[in-house]
Amino acid sequence: MDFILILNQVLVLFILLILGFILKKINIMTDELGKGLSTLIIYVTLPALIITSMNYKFSQDMLSNSIKLLMIGAIVYTFMIIVGVIFVKLLKIQGMQKGVYLFLIIFSNVGFMGYPVVEVAFGKIGVFYAAIYNLIFNILIWTLGVILVNPGREKKINFKALINPGTVSIVLGFTFFIFSIKLPQPLYISLHKLGASTTPMAMLVVGSLLGDAKFKEIFGNSKLFIVALLRLIIIPLSVLFVLTRLNLPPVVAGIPVIISSMPAAANAAIFARRFDSDYRLASQGVFLTTLISIATIPFILFILNTI
Repeated sequence: MDFILILNQVLVLFILLILGFILKKINIMTDELGKGLSTLIIYVTLPALIITSMNYKFSQDMLSNSIKLLMIGAIVYTFMIIVGVIFVKLLKIQGMQKGVYLFLIIFSNVGFMGYPVVEVAFGKIGVFYAAIYNLIFNILIWTLGVILVNPGREKKINFKALINPGTVSIVLGFTFFIFSIKLPQPLYISLHKLGASTTPMAMLVVGSLLGDAKFKEIFGNSKLFIVALLRLIIIPLSVLFVLTRLNLPPVVAGIPVIISSMPAAANAAIFARRFDSDYRLASQGVFLTTLISIATIPFILFILNTI
């Protein structure tokens, strides 16, 4: 990876994020527009990006790397769950806040920020592998994630929720890869153009989320700073430390590091609101980790590039 090139491209992402923040402040990016764009990204442009990025001819090496990433993903998410549990126990966090803090630590913003940053670092092939790696995210967030922000703590899992745009597009794209199915050119170009709009729209939406934050409440909560330290520094550096000592291709070692260095998932606030949990705390956690990630993501990429 050429770090200067990557840094310039990451700066482009954050310029778009700041633009989204400004548009929210001057009321061009309204709540309705933000929700509409989020829905469009989740249901249309991101699936299009995933499908076109997985439209490769079958390769045994790529299949092998995909299996490795799934195994690594299972281990990394187990590690993050353990870190989260230790955090809430040490700080004696109870009630609705316990689930929200766990959610913030375990789940990163893989959709709105993970894919764009991975694409900057590794190109189209990076999105292919990130989609495979994020399959575990899509399964966990609709099972464990829902349980964490459900105040009633009902342990029932809605397996129908596993059929969502993320998992469907990954399974569909991987099927095309396994059988070397090439999409017809007009269809591929249409999906490619839709997918290309994901990054600018996603960064505008993330920026607009920052526009709603109340700085006094956020910066007065020391627990959120610990969450940010865990999510943005300790977890990704731990993953980097282990994976770079294994004999793995750079992209296989890099994808888990980059994904784990993303800020808390915007789903934290969305899910907490839906299930009547502490959505204000969730929104504050998303804001603070996203704000600090402006500095930490280039730092993690720099460390990854030098090893």
